[in-house]
Amino acid sequence: MPSSVAPSVPGASSTPAATIPGQASESRSHEIAQFQVDVERYYRRNFLAGLVHGIFFQIADAFGNIHTVLPTFVATLTPSMVAVGLMAAVQGVAQVLPQMFTAYLLEDRPRKKPYLLWIITVRWISWLVLAWLTYAYGDQRPQLVLGVLVALFSLFSLAGGMGAVVYADVFAKAIPAERRGRFTGLRQLIGYALAIGAGYVVKLILGNPTRFPYPSNYALIFLLSAGTLLIAFTGFALIREPVYPVQRVSRSLGELLRRAWGLARINANFRRLLWARALVTAGLALAPFYAVYAKQSVGIDPGTVGLYLAAQMAGAALSNLLWGWMGDRFGNRTVVLGTAVAGGLAPFLALVAPRISPALFLPVFLFLGATISGMRLGFPNLLLEMASVELRPTCVALQNTLLTPVTLLPLLVGSLVSSVSYPALLLSGGLLMAASLWVGLGLQDPRHGGEGACLS
Repeated sequence: MPSSVAPSVPGASSTPAATIPGQASESRSHEIAQFQVDVERYYRRNFLAGLVHGIFFQIADAFGNIHTVLPTFVATLTPSMVAVGLMAAVQGVAQVLPQMFTAYLLEDRPRKKPYLLWIITVRWISWLVLAWLTYAYGDQRPQLVLGVLVALFSLFSLAGGMGAVVYADVFAKAIPAERRGRFTGLRQLIGYALAIGAGYVVKLILGNPTRFPYPSNYALIFLLSAGTLLIAFTGFALIREPVYPVQRVSRSLGELLRRAWGLARINANFRRLLWARALVTAGLALAPFYAVYAKQSVGIDPGTVGLYLAAQMAGAALSNLLWGWMGDRFGNRTVVLGTAVAGGLAPFLALVAPRISPALFLPVFLFLGATISGMRLGFPNLLLEMASVELRPTCVALQNTLLTPVTLLPLLVGSLVSSVSYPALLLSGGLLMAASLWVGLGLQDPRHGGEGACLS
């Protein structure tokens, strides 16, 4: 699935085949040369097809947003806030768990595109089934819909975790390294703009109960998510994947895991980065509850959820420009620090909004979008600068795997809502972001000091 960073693929640049370590066979040299020819031959096609895939994937993600649309839908099915937290926990864990296994399983497969086509198929069919189920049974059998929602969303998220690994490899082969910046920038610019529009579509649907009564309103939103994912599938299907003659590096999954664990034990800067990201992730455990809290504290109407979604997408879009400039100009450590600041402002504004003005909930979601955008940009990019080329895929998968326990925190927040006040939880979220800022200040930037490049 689309990502702001993709690992480099050997042979994707102009490096001649003769520089590959070892005595490559004549056949392998020919395959590598053909790979480089195919990269250029299919570049324009892959650029356009990749844009279609990435843009419509982003729109689909907006319609099924875990921080606005899904929490408010779950709240219509059950009064339990544990269920709201469960959805976010399911997404966090399911997207991370399969990554190292998938990386090992597909390590020596020269073509990975067919696997992602199956993965996207599972994802859009999941939303299609949920749309039908919501329309047919959302009013009469809410517990059934909730149970199937959790099951389908688990499957959807597992497929997403597998797809992230596959997409990164295909993307790195299809788009040459020196042209990925313009591709990613254009994809995000158009994708975020249309995702903001998706927020207003959600407002139109949820804010007009006469024309779109419950549960037809949510069923239509889920149908739109399925439809835009199907368009994303079509875009990816049109990509011509250049074939690179890959070889297996790890003799076993156990060897890969042991090597990865050793990296975390011996590298202090890597551990500090993990702690900073873990604290931001912990603070974001509150994110699925902001819309529910706004509904309970200031009595927002259902259509306002669409405005919150649009605000989140706008925050992500605008901050993405800022984070990109900061990362290029000052280094990605500054993006990590800025992410913690934005992350602290969101719970603070949510804390004071009921006392000052309900309108302050809009910047809550602006800063939420900025925090998520910064986390997806700053932390991975800083990690890639820390690690040598050979260790980058292992380090990326290791970072996500080690953070798995933190992704369960939304479930804990959901269970505490009834016994601990929202203001206390919001204050805790702000303190976690402040702690991440303090940890981040001690990070060594690889760009500005050799000691920061600690993974080699």
